[in-house]
Amino acid sequence: MSNQETIHEEKHASIAYLLWGLGFVGICGVHRMYLGQYQLGTAMLLTFGLCGVGQLVDVVVIPKAVREANGKDESSDKASPAHRAEPVPIRVTHPEEDLDELDLEQASIEETMKKLRD
Repeated sequence: MSNQETIHEEKHASIAYLLWGLGFVGICGVHRMYLGQYQLGTAMLLTFGLCGVGQLVDVVVIPKAVREANGKDESSDKASPAHRAEPVPIRVTHPEEDLDELDLEQASIEETMKKLRD
């Protein structure tokens, strides 16, 4: 099996603010989903930014939410683990290690094709 590495995608405040701006056209909460807060983002999407109040509050809250999403906020250590966004592990494969598996699979396919032709 190949080596697995965990990659954590760093979140950026500028992207969060761009997504926050979608609230002006009625698509609220996408910035919260980007930061890993899917439940709050969905609630904001369904209630038009908590009737606009949530959108206004988020102008001030976005920098802290980005720090929490990146795991750089000291105050996020005090929060319960259920409220923190965990990084999603991404499997990184190395092509040279997968080459042997591909060769075996190709040989198996060729053998099956040969049997079908006979």
